[in-house]
Amino acid sequence: MSPGHKKIVVLATLVVVVLLANAHTIACWFDRQGLIAWAQDIRSEYLTGTAITVILVMFYLLDGKEAIRRCTDSLRRCPVCDHTIPQSGRYCAACGSRVA
Repeated sequence: MSPGHKKIVVLATLVVVVLLANAHTIACWFDRQGLIAWAQDIRSEYLTGTAITVILVMFYLLDGKEAIRRCTDSLRRCPVCDHTIPQSGRYCAACGSRVA
């Protein structure tokens, strides 16, 4: 990991710690702004179980086979030891067998 990546990880960790330490204050501020009531209203009105089901089915119907193919291509397994192999790899890192 390069020093730049390490700095980003440290900065992101610091931001997460500060946000978690002030979670109650942030939630109270959202409530004062009316954001929580608005989100509850949106959820109860538009995100019913039927709406979520229809949205998921539409995503499946629009690009279902292609998405499934991409997922299965990126998750190849070794036929000998069942270890996960990257898409570009020809040999298993765990047992050394050749993968077709």
